[in-house]
Amino acid sequence: MTITDLALMSGAKWGLPLKTPVAEPPSGRNRREAERTIHYWEAKASTLGQPATIAELDLGAVGSTDWANRFVISLDDRIERSSLLLYGSKFAELLDLPAEIRPDQPLVRQLPQRVSEVFLHGCAEAPRQMAPVHLEGEIERSDDRVEQYRAVFIPVGVKPNSRTHFAFGAFNSRVVERPMAD
Repeated sequence: MTITDLALMSGAKWGLPLKTPVAEPPSGRNRREAERTIHYWEAKASTLGQPATIAELDLGAVGSTDWANRFVISLDDRIERSSLLLYGSKFAELLDLPAEIRPDQPLVRQLPQRVSEVFLHGCAEAPRQMAPVHLEGEIERSDDRVEQYRAVFIPVGVKPNSRTHFAFGAFNSRVVERPMAD
């Protein structure tokens, strides 16, 4: 059984669809945020010859357009106690987050309720699989619209083979009108 098969099975357990990983990163400017983030992480690992650690992620570039949809989450053994450490401006805008990050608060208190289960699932699966976890789906909103999302969660350690983990990733969504029933 492959890692992809395990990811799809675990996604079904949580009731969330997982996307099969892309064999090659797409080219051009129209790459989706998740794929761009994975390509960035893979390029770092390739340059180093080992998995990229938190120190190699250019965290100082969080204000750049490349980091607009990206985030870093400090993972706890009890996943509900994990916390957002860093996020880009578009990520904050999509989730109505304040400019000032509150790493002293658990993830479920930092994020809107509508996406908290998606993030808890991604944060739990990434270190378990030790591979990028793709999530995509739809969230029904209270205003009779639907939020379509894509996210990727990548496990990153403090050093190679570290027991301390972070989830590095990207999140993007759009709100669409609910299709009319026939």
